[in-house]
Amino acid sequence: MHSRFRAVALSFMISLAFAASSCIDVDNTLGVNNIPDEYALKLQTVTLGLPLQTKMLDSMQSLNTSNAVLGAFRTEEFGLTTHSFATNYYFYSTKKVDLGSDRRIKHAYLTFTRSSNLILDPSQQGLPQNIHVYQMNKVVDTTYKYNCDLKDSDYNHIPIDTNGVVYTGGDTLRLYLKNSYAKKILTATQRELDSSAAFMDRFKAILFTCDAPEEGTIGGRLNVFRTSDAYIYLTFNFQPTWKSGLPRKDTTIVLPLGSNTYTQNFSTYSSKPLEKVEPQEYLTVEGLGGLKAYTDPLALKDMLDHWMSSNGYDPKKILICKALYKLPFVTDNSTVNNINRCFPASLYPNNKEKDTSNHFYYAPLEDVYASGNAVGAANRSLSYYSGDISSQIQQMCNKDRSEIAANWKRYAMWFSTVASSTTSNYYTSASTTNYTLDRTAYSVARINGPLHANHPTLEIVFALMNDEE
Repeated sequence: MHSRFRAVALSFMISLAFAASSCIDVDNTLGVNNIPDEYALKLQTVTLGLPLQTKMLDSMQSLNTSNAVLGAFRTEEFGLTTHSFATNYYFYSTKKVDLGSDRRIKHAYLTFTRSSNLILDPSQQGLPQNIHVYQMNKVVDTTYKYNCDLKDSDYNHIPIDTNGVVYTGGDTLRLYLKNSYAKKILTATQRELDSSAAFMDRFKAILFTCDAPEEGTIGGRLNVFRTSDAYIYLTFNFQPTWKSGLPRKDTTIVLPLGSNTYTQNFSTYSSKPLEKVEPQEYLTVEGLGGLKAYTDPLALKDMLDHWMSSNGYDPKKILICKALYKLPFVTDNSTVNNINRCFPASLYPNNKEKDTSNHFYYAPLEDVYASGNAVGAANRSLSYYSGDISSQIQQMCNKDRSEIAANWKRYAMWFSTVASSTTSNYYTSASTTNYTLDRTAYSVARINGPLHANHPTLEIVFALMNDEE
């Protein structure tokens, strides 16, 4: 084995020596002239105007297990937007709990930790906001997944907090609950204390709302709270029953909110009247379920068909190598701070996908998972958003217009912020990244529209397949 290795190594060194001394030039085009023209794929490029309008999401799935959005603000562009949330809570213990008898509430409060906030005006960082708590008439479960609308019949309109709280944007939100409501919690049966499902089924969820800014006032604040470390603390005095003659005792029980269960974010918008189908010089877009830059699938299909037919291309033989959209925006000294603070980090197309229950939900195009693809990040130095939607354009080129019309939800594109989450496998060290419509980040932005000189574009790199023998 040793002598064989030396022979191979020697042969390899001799080869290197010949290569070094002969200075052979390598012609990388060798053989290209022998490929018939009908078999050679020739790359071409075309830049088309991207048809955009403004349109709101029909609804927005907002079921969450980690974050809750609460607040309200008013802008000159979009008017008033309000954000509230509902979350479940439950009793958690690893063993049987004896809460004694003759329980008397001392106080009860709940806490949330703020993870981030959004303000449009830095001077309103500490703006006072009135927060209220209500009891829901239902548990937050997966039936809320496809709609973020809050109905009047969903909750009891008598607050369960002690006259609300004024929140000024601090790291922690603390709300005190009425003793009468806390006392009901202490009536939980042993079965309800042992089963989180049974507990939630009886006590339902609780709803958090925020008063809107005064009419005519511009500004406000949105607060994002972590529900994974939110709790109700209930302190009471009781008579122990596990042994006679024991004095009364004080104790505190802790009930988790949101963690290992669901939180539902609700939102309302005043920007619906701003929807416009006709081309505009500028498009104003907002985050969450608000106004979006929207591409009508039939308008885009007609544009692609016109490009192909005017050049004599067979749609079935178009091979899309790359399709990159660009959404330019204008910056100057007066807007750069607003862009850095309020513009979304990304704008990527979402469409409506159907799940196994025949419900529709918004999700980024499948192109977002293609290795190396641009996923709509903002290029702040060159002032545009860009993203790769190659397979989407490939499908739209190859399919008939009637197929696009019959499944328009699949090809309509709402440009919105996309959130990513990465999980790692402990055993293999492999990681998986998932992309979703961002359901916790509100933003405001103005991008160039189709009538602007520097309008949104779709840059396509393509080849034509020739299957003639």
